[in-house]
Amino acid sequence: MPKPIITKKIPPLTPAQMEEIFMDRLADLIVRLLDYRYEQKEKEKQSNNQNEYEKPNTRQ
Repeated sequence: MPKPIITKKIPPLTPAQMEEIFMDRLADLIVRLLDYRYEQKEKEKQSNNQNEYEKPNTRQ
């Protein structure tokens, strides 16, 4: 017969504590998403600038 799994009991949270934890995690997720989008835009700008330097000068 397998041994029973021993679980740790966490203290019960109040609805206000649950809401605070949820809001903190949501805010963190939003900030990380915005940082990621900003980094992607910066990478795109850098690659576009690099491509501008590599293009031959066709205007005379």
